[in-house]
Amino acid sequence: MDIVQSDTITDVEQEEWERLVGTEHAGKLTGWYRAVEDSGMRDMHYVFLKEEGRLVAAATCYPYEEELLNIEIRFLEVRSPFGTASGLFSTSLKYIPQLLKELEKIRQAVNAKGILVLELKDTEVALLREQMNGYNPVQILDDTYIDLDYADFDDYLSSLDASARRSVRKTLSRAEKRWNLTTTFTSEFSEWKETAHRLRGYLCEEHGITRSHLTEAFYEALERHLKDKAELIICSKDDIPIASGLVLNTDILAVHKLAGVDPGYKEYQAYFVMYYEGIKKALQRNQKRIYFGPTTYEFKKKIGCRREQVFGFVKLDNPLLQLALKSYAWGLGFLGRTF
Repeated sequence: MDIVQSDTITDVEQEEWERLVGTEHAGKLTGWYRAVEDSGMRDMHYVFLKEEGRLVAAATCYPYEEELLNIEIRFLEVRSPFGTASGLFSTSLKYIPQLLKELEKIRQAVNAKGILVLELKDTEVALLREQMNGYNPVQILDDTYIDLDYADFDDYLSSLDASARRSVRKTLSRAEKRWNLTTTFTSEFSEWKETAHRLRGYLCEEHGITRSHLTEAFYEALERHLKDKAELIICSKDDIPIASGLVLNTDILAVHKLAGVDPGYKEYQAYFVMYYEGIKKALQRNQKRIYFGPTTYEFKKKIGCRREQVFGFVKLDNPLLQLALKSYAWGLGFLGRTF
């Protein structure tokens, strides 16, 4: 078996990478990782395992500080940067122990005190439990999604209860006729980078999540490496941008994330308008599912979202903290999440 540690995704061919991880989620694609690398927003590290020249397992990770048990701890996070996709891939469970050994080497090299393996589905946790010796399971914030089994937007609205349906129609009517709101989908990131960065900054400041305040360099890198899969949704009032969000697209999935809203214009409900316009666009593209990320669960339930549980594993090199973690770990809330 050949084992390679690297600081760039380009050390494997795009075709063999996509054979291993799939192409359903754009947050797992080579272009996403290249954008992260070029922007410098994360210090990326990779493990590639090859057998007879074929890529059979891999892990993507980066060091970052997290608050755990009221202590700021430097972790090695194993996942796709900025959530909400896994960073642990293997064609067989037999390769997992070797991946974990290599991750431990990286943890020591970057002086992290623990390892977080995040963004796992319940079925993945069940399969991995026996392999994750020394790790504790954790449950983090649920993701949300809508399966788009509708002919068009009106068909989707008919699936909602009467109160929610009236609310959506009322908001969209006001947006068009009273508030003069317009919504733009664009992959011209260089043109809109300053706007998106500014709007995202308001929400990051409000919620204290500066780790996911995307830089202008990141938007530029997206345009270079993932323009065919990534776009911005911009909501404007009288040609003034007041809300934005990032959308990752494949033929199957639309993933909305990392939104921003100008607090001076909250009365115009642009945040909600972006949800409705996002659903319209996904239906027009015949995508099968749309993800809206964690938080604001009450609103998302009203517009037809379901909740998808998300899990992970955590390991600390401090035996006392690891022991305390055993009685605390299941349900760590915001651990490792961005929105």
